[in-house]
Amino acid sequence: MKNKSETQTWSEWQQAVVKLIREDFSDVLTEVGEEDVDWDAWRPLYEQGLTPREAVADAFLLLPA
Repeated sequence: MKNKSETQTWSEWQQAVVKLIREDFSDVLTEVGEEDVDWDAWRPLYEQGLTPREAVADAFLLLPA
């Protein structure tokens, strides 16, 4: 798998993750900002090359649609 850091910077990836969390979990999580996320825990997902969508699914244990 191609490392996402080659196509998306860490900052861009973080912004995409926050956007997805806001969209996918708006009924339970409100007002989520970048400062609310434990980025040390998410960094390995980025380094593994996961897309923001894959990382959110992994972190929240979502099953594929």
